Amino acid sequence: MKNIDSKVNIVPLIAKADTISKYDLQKFKCKIMTELVSNGIQIYQFPTDDEPTAQANSSMNGQLPFAVVGSMDEVKVGKRMVRGRQYPWGVLQVENENHCDFIKLRDMLLCINMEDLKEQTHIQHYEWYRCCKLKKMGFTDVGPDNKPLSFQEIYEAKRQKFYDQCQREEEELKQKFMQRVKEKETTFKESEKELQKKFDHLKRVQQEETMKLEEERRQLEEEIIDFYKMKAVSETLQTQVCTNIKKEKDRKK
Repeated sequence: MKNIDSKVNIVPLIAKADTISKYDLQKFKCKIMTELVSNGIQIYQFPTDDEPTAQANSSMNGQLPFAVVGSMDEVKVGKRMVRGRQYPWGVLQVENENHCDFIKLRDMLLCINMEDLKEQTHIQHYEWYRCCKLKKMGFTDVGPDNKPLSFQEIYEAKRQKFYDQCQREEEELKQKFMQRVKEKETTFKESEKELQKKFDHLKRVQQEETMKLEEERRQLEEEIIDFYKMKAVSETLQTQVCTNIKKEKDRKK
């Protein structure tokens, strides 16, 4: 609570107040308020400067913290259904002011002091947060010559500082980009040389294979020519033999 009392409106509550007797509840409330004060915790106080609500708010400030009981169940009491809790000794009604402070809490927050809560959040908590944030970011109220600075001057100084930082970072990124481009170009050139070497090697291998195939083709053609020559000589010899055999037969006849 110490960490958040400067950031939000704190309204102290006692939850599950039906677990405490009515006599002990009042003592418990006093103990809680004493501990809050002794620890310096700032809680939201209902405003008493507005005439129509001053009396009600003053009375409610004296009843903090509110003792509330919640329930999602509806219980039958007499001839009507009410939201509450069923116990062996009876029914605790959430919306009965004699049983708990739920109605008081709802009226104080939603009906009577809603606008004041919003104003407190904006004027006190948000402005305090904004002030701390500006100080943390380095905004000062005086310049080098100890003259007060307007917010516009502070803004312009911060804007220029941020612009200069962006320019430096942009220049660094450009340098890194150019360096990476050069490295990539060098890598691509080396890769291109390797590919060219491989291409030249494959081209030489292809030429050698082509020459080898041409030689084999030439040798095959020569072998075919020799084969046809031998075939022609063989056919000629065969024809001569057949003619001689026929002449020999005719002569014998």
